[in-house]
Amino acid sequence: MNRLQYILKAKTQYDIQSPFLFELYSEVLNARLAKEQRVPLGDAVQGRYAEIRYMLGDHYAARPVERAGWDVDDLLDSHDVGLIGLVKSPHRDSRSEKCWERVSKRDEVTLSVDLFDIGILFTCSKLSRQHILLRCQ
Repeated sequence: MNRLQYILKAKTQYDIQSPFLFELYSEVLNARLAKEQRVPLGDAVQGRYAEIRYMLGDHYAARPVERAGWDVDDLLDSHDVGLIGLVKSPHRDSRSEKCWERVSKRDEVTLSVDLFDIGILFTCSKLSRQHILLRCQ
């Protein structure tokens, strides 16, 4: 999927209906809306990735586990409920896209959030199963 297709399909904060997703968006993904900004906003993908990783860990009191796309299957097999997984550049190439598609459809993954440059996986059984393309400003 190229960036233009992503932008046309992705939802914005006005389309979010789930309270969990709205909290994720407003408190973690969109640091400008967060009550307290702890990490400076970065323009580069690496800066954004580090910022989201830090905010996820801080907000959910968990250490997000990050892997390259093809290692995520092993990651999901070896961890328990409540895992927050991060995938860097899930749309980098066709191999990464296929892997992201496969992993986000696994039974263990209840919520996958696709930010184009970053993929976030949740395995919390309290969440309803959903795959969402989310565009953050």
